[in-house]
Amino acid sequence: MANVRQYDNLITASEVVSKSFTNQATDLALISNELITIAELAHIKPMLGLDMYEELKTQNHNSTLTAVNTTLLTDYIKDALAWYVRFEVMNEMQYNTTSAGLVVNVSEFSNPANVEQFNQMKSDTFRKAQVLSDDMLAYIMHDDQNNDYPLFGQDGDTSMPVLDGDMAKKMNGIIFY
Repeated sequence: MANVRQYDNLITASEVVSKSFTNQATDLALISNELITIAELAHIKPMLGLDMYEELKTQNHNSTLTAVNTTLLTDYIKDALAWYVRFEVMNEMQYNTTSAGLVVNVSEFSNPANVEQFNQMKSDTFRKAQVLSDDMLAYIMHDDQNNDYPLFGQDGDTSMPVLDGDMAKKMNGIIFY
């Protein structure tokens, strides 16, 4: 497994804001590179497989993206990833960890959403990311792209966890079997 964590993320904080936030004045400092990395590792890497993820990270970092990988990254991955990053950053936007503990962020011109509203927004954000991910996977696996993505779903060193339909999955506090 190559150390692709040292490479540029597949999306920037400003792209995340422009693709998935209503308020274009969102503070980019809230969307750290580490948070984008977490979204990539948690959501994109398992879908693509280790080998394809490493290929995209390497090509993106070296500015050597193939034409098919450029299309995939620009038209599909960035759209889904922006919503996954938004999903991951929402807790940081709602709450702040201080020496006094966890506090709710409040500005003088607004009131924070209640827990129900926050959870509804977070679930909807995740649903949008999944819709775009499903579209990305359909694109990759379509006959029109036959042999364009030979590394899709591949894990040459078997370091990826097994993701099969027999395992329970927890998404937004809901356990799926």
